[in-house]
Amino acid sequence: MIREVDEAILESLRKGLSDLIPPDNITIGELNPEIAKSISLVNKDFTIEEEGIGGSCGVKKEMIVEKFDSNGEKKDFTLSQKPLRPLIKVESPIGTEKKEIDDYSVDYNKGIVSFRVSPEKGGKVQMGYYIARAVAETRNLKFSLTYLVNILADDLQERNRITLEAIKVLYREKSALGKRGISDMRLIKGYSEKLSEDEINKNVIEFKVETSIQIEMPLPPIERIEIRKMEK
Repeated sequence: MIREVDEAILESLRKGLSDLIPPDNITIGELNPEIAKSISLVNKDFTIEEEGIGGSCGVKKEMIVEKFDSNGEKKDFTLSQKPLRPLIKVESPIGTEKKEIDDYSVDYNKGIVSFRVSPEKGGKVQMGYYIARAVAETRNLKFSLTYLVNILADDLQERNRITLEAIKVLYREKSALGKRGISDMRLIKGYSEKLSEDEINKNVIEFKVETSIQIEMPLPPIERIEIRKMEK
């Protein structure tokens, strides 16, 4: 997950700063002092917390996928198990998705899918659906990641110009990063420090981003249920 965030931010920096720095000089990891003008992106640290009450977000239901042969006349197909509403996907032929109401109707109590027009003879019909059986508990984890953007350039004015433009790029790309699951980006601080004893300075931009992931924890099967009569 952290790698995906790294790559998304790196891509934004390379795209937004291409007029100032060659994209190959913008990398993940420590700065290379032999490259006169470069940028490195480093994940400094991160924290994790569970979202929601107790971190519990719900349960994942078991998914069933069934295939049927079509004789060109049959319109009704009976599922092996009672489906939950709505069906995940109905394809006829496989690869061509059909729409409920427009192309078919479903009797959810009986598990019967009825096509308005019979599927093509010799073709395959595929249906995916959930059943009322929990297979895992789902939880959302929120990650708060701290990043450093290290900027190296021999000339002080050039280094400051790149620094300012990098800040603009990060904020300009907030919407695009949001579409990739990265949210709430906040600039913390900026500073300069020595890269070596030779007094080669670098500028550093420190900022935080947040992202969330969902994890699944398999539920153990219920092996036996005992019902005992209570004594009066």
